[in-house]
Amino acid sequence: MGRWERSRTRRGRILSGIILLGFLLGLLLMNAGKKVLLENTGLLSENILYAVKYAPVDGNAFFLYVLQKRLGCALILAVLSTTWLGLAAVWTCAAWLGLSFGMLVMASLLRYGLKGILLIAVGIFPQAFVYFPAAILLLRWSYEFCLSIYFPEKLQDSAALHEETGSRHALLRRKGVTFLMLLGVVIIGCVLESYVNPTLMGNMLKIF
Repeated sequence: MGRWERSRTRRGRILSGIILLGFLLGLLLMNAGKKVLLENTGLLSENILYAVKYAPVDGNAFFLYVLQKRLGCALILAVLSTTWLGLAAVWTCAAWLGLSFGMLVMASLLRYGLKGILLIAVGIFPQAFVYFPAAILLLRWSYEFCLSIYFPEKLQDSAALHEETGSRHALLRRKGVTFLMLLGVVIIGCVLESYVNPTLMGNMLKIF
């Protein structure tokens, strides 16, 4: 493995670490501020679960809604990566992903105890197996794209990168193709979230 690949692997680990730290912080924040963040907001309340359990789900409409949200986030991050705010956007997004999921997990545990683990596990299955690696790859893509535009000197093996891509135009084409592939993976996650997960959630809530 060359220095460039080792550097990319290290960035992936750093981003995963930031998400993990955000997750732990989310657990602590929700536990410490449960009266305001949980009781006053109705997050994961029985009324909400009742609505999820009995409300009919229009798969196509739900898919379009999920697609708009997920692709919208990916496109916003990609656009920000072309600006000097790109690096800050990547770190902030990674922290927010962990923080929001940590708060959701703790909210479920506080409301339903051990059953809350089941609620979260089914709630993110199976799309999480697609979304999480896609999120890591997208964050890393955005980070490297911003570096290549504004801070090429920070790339540990910029010479090797230049030799591999040949030119700035080749780099842009390569990054563009990679981004389109990542969007394709996100769309697969949207399909799973829209058409598979609602059935699993409905069946689980019948015995919840």
